[in-house]
Amino acid sequence: MSPQPKTTPHHSDDLRHYDFIDALRGLAILAVILVHASLAVPPSNTNLQQLMAGGARGVQLFYIASALTLCLSWASRAPRERSPIRNFYLRRIFRIVPMFWIAIAVYVLLYGLAPRYYAPNGIQWYYAPLTALFLNGFHPETLTSVVPGGWSIVVEMTFYLVLPFLLRYVRSTTSLVMLVVFSVLLERATGYIFRGIYLPMYPPDQQYLVHDFVFLNFFGQFPVFAIGLLTYRMLRTDQSWRMPVIVTAPVVFIGWLGWRAFTGHTLVSALTLHVQMGAAFAWLAIVLADRPTRVLVNPLTTWIGKRSYSMYLTHFAVLELFAAIGVSRAFGSGNVTAVLHFATVVMATAAVSWLCHLLIERPGIEAGRRLIERGEAQRAAALIH
Repeated sequence: MSPQPKTTPHHSDDLRHYDFIDALRGLAILAVILVHASLAVPPSNTNLQQLMAGGARGVQLFYIASALTLCLSWASRAPRERSPIRNFYLRRIFRIVPMFWIAIAVYVLLYGLAPRYYAPNGIQWYYAPLTALFLNGFHPETLTSVVPGGWSIVVEMTFYLVLPFLLRYVRSTTSLVMLVVFSVLLERATGYIFRGIYLPMYPPDQQYLVHDFVFLNFFGQFPVFAIGLLTYRMLRTDQSWRMPVIVTAPVVFIGWLGWRAFTGHTLVSALTLHVQMGAAFAWLAIVLADRPTRVLVNPLTTWIGKRSYSMYLTHFAVLELFAAIGVSRAFGSGNVTAVLHFATVVMATAAVSWLCHLLIERPGIEAGRRLIERGEAQRAAALIH
């Protein structure tokens, strides 16, 4: 890989390709696959179990990377487009929908309508249409029951819905800090509201649905996106705080991990663990933007990052196939075998996602680009006449 340029995001409004953002996505999907692979072949060492289980926080790393990418895209394109909001939504739809709709069909065929963990009463006929329209994010049994891990996709799409408004009206550092505070308060408030609404609807043995829903729904994850927006703002300002952040980030993070290890509690009790991890990932993004170390930002992590969306949707099917044909069983159990199983799942998922990216994602993105160009040309012609 060629040496990284010395410029950083705040030096230009032009949209550029930042390898560190693709690397963040790559690290995020590796973390997500790590936790799911460990469920099929668990390690015997307790510390390794905790490390692999911690891969669940990879979703929050996705959200930080997503916020940075979307802000960069908006800053580059909106000033020179005649219909920036419409174009923004078209890009997101053509980027997300084709692969997601195919995933819906595949997983309905694979799992059928039978009861499962997030749908203990079975899949009703309307769950799939709601999921296809991204309207499944407000009920415990529709949130993530049709597509495994689908909760994070509807959360992301909901964020897309509100992002143009936020980018237009919440722009200063002060207002973004207030947004982070507001999002944390909103997370707590909606948690109480959703528990009050949904807990009476379920017997005790199914109330885990509500508790998981409070965490997985958009309002539960919104603070991480708000932190991502603030991170973008910090990267776009040329201030003296950058080096102190880079120097203190590892010290603070190690101290945070030590506190959790010895006390069993989070350092800031007002913030949930995933929000604290979102802040840690924001620090990581700031560090890699200035110092893209090759240990984390390299051809492998960036390649994986570019295909992370397909890998996210397909790795569940790969794990299901491995279980069905006995591959996971063949690894047995143990620390080394758990790591080897994870590596095998990553390689198989990467192969599948490469085809999906080539045959589904890229044609969808290109179709969206052509539609946007046609719309922009029509608007230009109408203004001339």
